[in-house]
Amino acid sequence: MSSSAAKAACPPDIPEDVFNRQLFGVIPTTIVLVLSLLTYGLRIVARVKTSQRVSWDDYLMGLGLFLSLEPTICQYLLVANGLGHHLCNVPPVQAARFARISFALQRANQPVLFCVKTSILLFYLRVPVLIMASKVFSTKAYGNFRIWVYAGIAYTFMWGLATWIVNLTTCTPIAFFYDRTIKGGTCRNQVVSGTIAAVLSLVGDIYVLVLPLPALWQLKINTRKKVAVVGIFLLGSFGCVASVIRITEILKFSPLDGTYTQVYAATWTTLEQGVAIISGNLPLLGPLFRSFFASRGNTKASSYGLSRGMTSRVGTRVSRLGFRNDGPMNVTKISASSPKLFTFERLDDDEASIYGTGADDKSIIVKKQVEVSIS
Repeated sequence: MSSSAAKAACPPDIPEDVFNRQLFGVIPTTIVLVLSLLTYGLRIVARVKTSQRVSWDDYLMGLGLFLSLEPTICQYLLVANGLGHHLCNVPPVQAARFARISFALQRANQPVLFCVKTSILLFYLRVPVLIMASKVFSTKAYGNFRIWVYAGIAYTFMWGLATWIVNLTTCTPIAFFYDRTIKGGTCRNQVVSGTIAAVLSLVGDIYVLVLPLPALWQLKINTRKKVAVVGIFLLGSFGCVASVIRITEILKFSPLDGTYTQVYAATWTTLEQGVAIISGNLPLLGPLFRSFFASRGNTKASSYGLSRGMTSRVGTRVSRLGFRNDGPMNVTKISASSPKLFTFERLDDDEASIYGTGADDKSIIVKKQVEVSIS
């Protein structure tokens, strides 16, 4: 009787529903994986193209991308082992394999997000518009900005370590998570612990997103260009959106029917990581976009804040604004002593361009005067 009752209580799998759920587990994951690899590759190309050294923020983003491959592979394996089916319809051997893969998928989430968020925060310390805006009124303001960046890194590390340990020890013993035949094993409420971890992660996302905005808004450029610059940094908001969606999907998860209810939670776990990587890479692709448009004869494709282009005798483009990313020629500060005579002054090494250009380039001599003609 009990066996018959259990069989009657088992909902049947609807082929179309199973197909749609498995499709969602594969297609978005694949698209985000490809874009993550592509944007990171272009990020490195942009560094090389502008004669910049690969720095810690690049290495950490690369490490985060490498670690994100583990949950992505696990996602594909879940699809092959019952994801989208009701648990009661999955063969026991396959269900046991699914549980082990699901356990493995969750191990990389915090390390990936720690690497990505820390990479973005370290990148902020290489952005001259943030450094300049913080130094406009006092050196103390710049010091405070660095403190806020390091505070963000500390929060991200503590969040990652604490939630990784809590997630790992959800069940006692740990192996009971994927082997329910162990006698005396117990598990905490996975939905509660998962939701708390995701909410704390979202708090960190918002912190990283908002941190540079006050300094960016102090830029002495017109509103349209200011909004464009701020918009570049707001690309990280896509990561926040992914985090919110993941939280809502975690709340729908039921361990009693994990193969069926885990579809969207597991998929959004991998998507959140991939979207964060993509959002962290996009702001550094500016040099490639400028080169692309320039190759098509778009002479107006210039750095942020340019009001009108000028060309020196040696072909160096300058700006009335006062700051300009000159690619391998380094960032320059420009002052006018006559209508056609400008002083180029090399900035400090830590005041590289918005894309980090010029920190290692010694080709510009401090204070070098050249005549320029308006073009």
